Amino acid sequence: MTQHGKSITPDISIVIVNYNVKEYLANLLHSVYRARHRYQLEIFVVDNYSTDGSIEFLKERFPDVHYIVNTNNEGFGKANNQAITQCSGKYTLIVNPDVLIGEDTFDVLYKHMESRPQTAACGCKILNPDGTFAPESRRSIPTPANALYKVLGLTALFPNSKQFASYYMGGKDENTASEVEVLSGSFMFYRTDILKELEGFDERFFMYGEDIDLCFRTLKMGYKIDYVPSTSIIHYKGESTKKGNLKYIITFNKALYQFFEKHYSYGYGLAFRLTILLGIVLKAIFSYIAALFQKTYQPLADIIILNVSTVLFFLLRYSIHPLDVFGSYRPSFLIINLLFTGSFLLYAKYYDLYSPFGYSFPKLFKSLMFSLITVVFVTFFLRDFAFSRLIIIASAASALIILPLYRYMLAGISRKRNNALKRPSGIRLLIAGIDENTEQAIRKIRSEVEWNYTITGLISQNVDESLRQVEQVPVLGHISQLPDFVSAYKIDQVIFILDKVRHIDVLKSLTLLRNANVVCKVVPDSLDYIIGKSNVEYFDDVPVVGFELPSLNAWNRLVKRSFDLFASLFLLIVLAPAFFINKFLSSGGIKQSHQVNIFVDSSTSVNFRVLIPARNNRFLNFYRFLIRIFTGDFSFVGAPVISGRQGRFVYYKPGLTGLRQINEGRLFREEEKERYELHYLQTYTIWKDLEILLHTITRKTPFYTDYIQSD
Repeated sequence: MTQHGKSITPDISIVIVNYNVKEYLANLLHSVYRARHRYQLEIFVVDNYSTDGSIEFLKERFPDVHYIVNTNNEGFGKANNQAITQCSGKYTLIVNPDVLIGEDTFDVLYKHMESRPQTAACGCKILNPDGTFAPESRRSIPTPANALYKVLGLTALFPNSKQFASYYMGGKDENTASEVEVLSGSFMFYRTDILKELEGFDERFFMYGEDIDLCFRTLKMGYKIDYVPSTSIIHYKGESTKKGNLKYIITFNKALYQFFEKHYSYGYGLAFRLTILLGIVLKAIFSYIAALFQKTYQPLADIIILNVSTVLFFLLRYSIHPLDVFGSYRPSFLIINLLFTGSFLLYAKYYDLYSPFGYSFPKLFKSLMFSLITVVFVTFFLRDFAFSRLIIIASAASALIILPLYRYMLAGISRKRNNALKRPSGIRLLIAGIDENTEQAIRKIRSEVEWNYTITGLISQNVDESLRQVEQVPVLGHISQLPDFVSAYKIDQVIFILDKVRHIDVLKSLTLLRNANVVCKVVPDSLDYIIGKSNVEYFDDVPVVGFELPSLNAWNRLVKRSFDLFASLFLLIVLAPAFFINKFLSSGGIKQSHQVNIFVDSSTSVNFRVLIPARNNRFLNFYRFLIRIFTGDFSFVGAPVISGRQGRFVYYKPGLTGLRQINEGRLFREEEKERYELHYLQTYTIWKDLEILLHTITRKTPFYTDYIQSD
């Protein structure tokens, strides 16, 4: 590299292999520049044929980086070697793109290597995104013994055992510096001349195992490898490779056998080698089964509940003793169970019920309802297999109650759920880092309708406590108090604004929060997205209302009006006695009323007289509102009822509740509130109305009366 016409030898060369993780890599490069200090750096990014526009994305932001673009996925080792041959720095850092380094990392490792000439490479403490220690930070060379312990699962069962967990150097404190045998390929700080003498990675390893092989060859040359825990990094996607993916399992275990065959096969007989191979194959099979169960346990639990409820209602319907079920429940009846189960899974797949953020009551309701219709339709023609449609109806109805309750129970057990149904009260969030961009970050987070975040407070990176709040969010205290605030406010997630929070503070906070069961994420300097453990959440642009709104669709308007008409009529009839009794009992008192002038759109308004104080006359106002729903002036779900409010959106009736109303408590700016209304109009279905009504009822969200404002 050159500076002012003079050639300058870099202190550190950095090699990063990228494959479709541009956001993580951008985050890493930002942290690299913040950690450079006085050191001269040269940075190589080798792109392994990414399809996410990585090169264009990165070149615009980091033009000084050297890019090597492959036209095929060459694998981890070969791609690194392409850059290693060009490295000219005294030291070379091989680092994964999904890493965040501390401001002191280069300084600590550079000085350590300068003081230990016999050390060929070193690594630091690696933290998982939840703050826990990543055991791959330091490892032993795989031997037939410790490989067998790992295959048999003894390493996981006894993580602190010097014998059974010797693969991960079990029993040694994570904060104790020591010589080690293997570093993680996600972060290896090597002397460049030794790395080139070793000719880099063995390219026979496509992915996984090449780091073990490189360290093994380093030790055979007589050099040392050190573990330096005085500095640390975050490996965001240590588990992001799809470990339930069969291709991953085959590749990983193939690499393990390749290493064993290369370095150990000469000393053992054929029978022993076959035993090791069999152990690796069995480990791969069990890993795949475990990962498959992790993916399917939710639908599996649902179909078990469905089938058990069907059998129980069968016993109740025919007064059969449970012990006689096998004699009474004919094999032909199982066809109904199979049909019910199969149709439920098909509809659940169609409605995306089991996506990470997809489980919701309307999707469950549709899956169960159409499954029920399918069974009733089929059994109409196949009467020999039908025992009772009433049993199927009762089973579906009970599942409609049990399955959501089951999800709520899981939400109570685990606070890491990221969905409105899984996390009933919303995701409690702390934001760490305050500067001129914090207001923008808060507004962006609030505007993301689907994220369901409730911002509980802000954490300052400065000791100065003169700032009390930002965007109506209170400043709770200093970042050193973060664990206390997480515990006191029962926080689910912490988001660090990296523009102002030091990476060292992030790393320290993660260490302190490792047992707090809290998810930690970061927002890079650009404020474009949020980086989590294994996903990136982009901030969307403010949506633009088009002409083809689902809410304007004639069919949707008919369905919505039909629901309003029949539901309001039903409630008016059912509640009529209570209305007249309530009105009679309160007839002696003087009732004051307030006229609310509501604009349905820019040219149409509806006058509605509300009895005040509204909270004391909630039932009477509710009944009066039902009458206006029946007549078509209002809707169950719609726009906020605000006196004098000019309608901003076409054909958007005032509603008893609405998407904006159920989120009103965490919205402060008018543009934030309007974005929720826009989102409702652009994504409208009758199922969304049902979900909003369910939310209002189950979570005791205030009705329209709590949002009425005077002129």
